[in-house]
Amino acid sequence: MAVTAVTGAIGAGKSTLSKILASLMKCRLINADALAAELWARNDVKASAVSRWGGGILDADGKIIKSEIARHIFSDITENRFINSLLHPLVMNQIHQSVNALNDSNLVIEIPLLPETGRPDWIDKVIFVGASFGLRAERCRVSRGWSSDELRRREKFLLPDEQRLSICDFIIHNDGSLSDLEGQAVKFLQENFYDEQH
Repeated sequence: MAVTAVTGAIGAGKSTLSKILASLMKCRLINADALAAELWARNDVKASAVSRWGGGILDADGKIIKSEIARHIFSDITENRFINSLLHPLVMNQIHQSVNALNDSNLVIEIPLLPETGRPDWIDKVIFVGASFGLRAERCRVSRGWSSDELRRREKFLLPDEQRLSICDFIIHNDGSLSDLEGQAVKFLQENFYDEQH
């Protein structure tokens, strides 16, 4: 069994690479952000957030207003750390349970904030996906409607690049075509002795 985690810069192509790897390895793909999003339906998580920020973060149906959460956590480092301390342990515990349940199967996990969370010993390899700021900004503009300033604002809450890279085993630069990215994925598999047909 091999557990491969994909992390990296915002807008660098983590999701695309994760899907490519899972397809090549014919294995399950877990997305940490998707798990975190699901946690907002839990009453205990909502209660912690409401206790911190007030009922204005909920809509008329009692559901979390994502823009309100973002307003809090991307404007103050203390609030950012609060939400990370609330959600990260829950997400990583869910992922670890999935790892234990898979037995001998391979697994690819996309974990954008792995450097900030800390690398657990049950992850075998970590890939960092990077790309130029201009290209990442354009991708974020198209896919998320962000300005370059919004991208910079959110990146301020991440660890410095040298610290983020320090937990990684392999770096992929996604400044080229999809074919280039696929080629780097194959290279990673070959260099780490994965069986692409497994």
